[in-house]
Formats: sequence, C-alpha cells, structure tokens
Amino acid sequence: MNKNTSDDYKKGIKVKYEVAKTGEFSGFLLNPSPAELKNLCLLLWDKGSNRLDHEILDRFFEFDDKSTKQKQIENFEADKLRPISNFLKGKTETTRIVNLDVIAFLVDFNPRPYRKFMSGNKEELTEDVAINEIVKKEERIVKEDIKKELVFKEFNKKSVSKKIAFAVIPLLVFSSVSYGVKNIFFPNKNCMVWVENHYEAVEYDKVKNTSKVIHLNQDVLDNFKKITVCDTTTFFKNGDTDNPLVWYGKSQDKKQYEYFNQPGLHPETEKTLKPISKYIINKYIFK
Repeated sequence: MNKNTSDDYKKGIKVKYEVAKTGEFSGFLLNPSPAELKNLCLLLWDKGSNRLDHEILDRFFEFDDKSTKQKQIENFEADKLRPISNFLKGKTETTRIVNLDVIAFLVDFNPRPYRKFMSGNKEELTEDVAINEIVKKEERIVKEDIKKELVFKEFNKKSVSKKIAFAVIPLLVFSSVSYGVKNIFFPNKNCMVWVENHYEAVEYDKVKNTSKVIHLNQDVLDNFKKITVCDTTTFFKNGDTDNPLVWYGKSQDKKQYEYFNQPGLHPETEKTLKPISKYIINKYIFK
C-alpha cells in the first residue's frame, strides 16, 4: 500500500490553490493577504462547513465560549495569518500542519484535515486526480518553466544553439534579428487589460483594437483586484476609519457599486475610486 506523506499533502494543496485562485473566490486568493484570507474564512464559515472543517478552524482560531465563532474570527488578528499568506505567495516553502489544514479548507482540497489525508493511500483519494498524478503534473510544469527560462537567457546572451538558430533563420528573412527574436519567440507584454476582476499583461498590437489598453504597471498588475464584500469583510485597518482597506466606485452601467482592494482608477469607467466609509457600508452593504 502506497501511503501518503506530508510532502504529498503540501504539494497537493499547492496545486489545488493554483486552480482555486482563478475560481469563485479569486478575489480573495489571487492576492492572498492576511486580511483577505481572514475575510475568506469568515465567508466560508458563514456558508457552512462540516464537522472536520469546524475542527480545523477551532484548532487555528482557538475558539472559546465567550462569543460566537464568527465574531471571534472577525476579531482575530489578521497578521497571524501571515505565515499562510507567505506560503501561498511562495515566500516560504514550509509551514505548520495547522496552517496547511486551513489552506486545505480555503481551497477545498480533499481529503482534509492532515490526519484524514494520512490515513488513506493514493488510490483512495477523493480528489479527481490521485495525488501522485497531481505531483507529477506540478513537477512537469516546473521543469517546463525552467526550460523556457533557460532558453530565454540564452537568447539574451546571444548564445543560441544551432538547432534554434536554424529555426530562426527563415523568419529573419523578413525581419531584423533583434525584432524577430524578441517579438516572435518572446512577445513583449508591455501593456495590460482588465479581465473580470484583475489586470493581465498583453501585447499591445494584439489587443489595441478590441480592448481598453493601459501601460503596464507591475504593482497594479500584481496587486490591484476587484473584490466581493459582505457584512463580515474587514473594511478598516484596526477599525480605524482613516485607514480603509476597501475602495469603491460605480459600475460602468452606473447601476451598482463595485469594490476594490486598493486605491486607483476604476478599470472600466476610469473614475477615481473612493475610500470606503461607514455610510456606504451601512447603506449599500449592510442593507
């Protein structure tokens, strides 16, 4: 019997995260800050969870009987979720099992928690793909990324192998070496467009006639997101209304407000976003 290991659990969760961060809760997971992770815990708790998930959250949040569990999550110090945030962002390679269990809950990885995962074997996993196949797929992706990066560096150093050089020569008949290599093999994504709830880097020539294109800003590309808010969202840092964590603006059809995790311009209307206020929260979110 091929038993699961702690590395299997960690790798399986990371692969599941890559899927989950483009799914229903992408607004929380694409930029998994401690505050966003706490908000997602609140949202999922409110939606309901099973006995094992209660066990996971109880162990992490250390619930007591002094108030409701939802209130205790809401008052929980967001910075205590930073190790989870760092792990998901790839800043750390390891984290505590209790943190892995919370991540498994947030991305809906099964089987969870860790003790349940360890009690089975690879042939008994309830995931669509057995864990060993998931791990192999992840390793193939990593190897391909490394291979592409090495090829790119070789082009920059002009140390092109004969095999690649022969492939490039016919294309260079109609373009210069520098332009051909740069734009045919490695397109220059120097602009970005808004896609649903985040920006994506693009080639200007490919989208200039079909999308609203703006100059590439790496910080905005990496961090600016449209988010879903509810009555459990943390709107202010440490409860201070002078330190908002949410900004808002009217949608393109002007029928509703839309909410974002950073200040800036509304990506569709180009209007300056406003910091959230208690008035807006009470009138439009808590209604």
